[in-house]
Amino acid sequence: MALVVVGGAIAGTMALLHPGEPARGTEATAGSEAPDRAEFAALAGDVTATITAAGGAPRAGELARTLVGATLSGGAAGTTALTGALDDFRAEIAAQTDRTLADYSDAAHTTEAALVSARDTVTTAETADLPDAVTAWRAARDAVIDDAKAFRADLIADSAATNTQPTGGDVDAQLDYLMTYVFDYNSDTWGDYNPYGGDCTNFASQGLLARGWKIDDRWYSHGGMWTASKPWIATAAMASYFDSLGLSFSTQDDLDRVRVGDIGLFDWGETGVGYDHTMTVSKVEYTADGPVVSFVSHNHDGKYRELREALYTEHTDSTVRIYHIP
Repeated sequence: MALVVVGGAIAGTMALLHPGEPARGTEATAGSEAPDRAEFAALAGDVTATITAAGGAPRAGELARTLVGATLSGGAAGTTALTGALDDFRAEIAAQTDRTLADYSDAAHTTEAALVSARDTVTTAETADLPDAVTAWRAARDAVIDDAKAFRADLIADSAATNTQPTGGDVDAQLDYLMTYVFDYNSDTWGDYNPYGGDCTNFASQGLLARGWKIDDRWYSHGGMWTASKPWIATAAMASYFDSLGLSFSTQDDLDRVRVGDIGLFDWGETGVGYDHTMTVSKVEYTADGPVVSFVSHNHDGKYRELREALYTEHTDSTVRIYHIP
């Protein structure tokens, strides 16, 4: 739908209304463009003034056609077009908010809550209040992104002296691999250890390799069965390896900094002391009460196994360390 303001300041398309939501794998960055205050004020103010002035006049149909690029009749149709455009804009703000919260779930919860509040203000604001609301929303979104990036930089710095694995990496490639082989095992390449206690750690290791980690003299597999080191195929040994790299972790009591691609190592309470299972974080959903974290894994094969369900319903008195992968 094209929007053109006659007699004046703005000519453009719906792209002017869109805040630049990125596709998956091209995350939003601080400073990416939502419509700036002057543009949106001109759009909302000029279009509203145009339709108000034309309301009931013989040229109302002509103005409406100019606005929507189609044959419309009457000032009411033009008003409807503007209202629809503003509704689309608010929906874009909401969609980008959800994407930012997903991509930067490791931001502090306070910054995430501020972004949600700013989104709610945009979605309910009167047209005249939208410029200020959009400016506040953009600042809140950038604060989430900046906070998460600062946390990630700290992870890298804190483990720099001991971490021999590459940092950053391709989280999308990691998750794409895991989602591809969660049910249809890549056992011809990496074997299947389910008959020997479980394939969960072997699977998580494959995901880390897809992300960009490098095989070394402690964490390795040469393919097939029984060519892997213990840190590649065993949960407890993987925990020791992560600790030797200097990686930090969160527990079930503090999930604020967890993000997709992190690795959860679980101790099921009913089995006694010791690690029992390995899973990779596949989704983190914002809620006002804290994040809802889900995992992808083998053994209990699934793409989105919810953390608290696994800890407290499927098992009892259980704990988890979720290692942050820098």
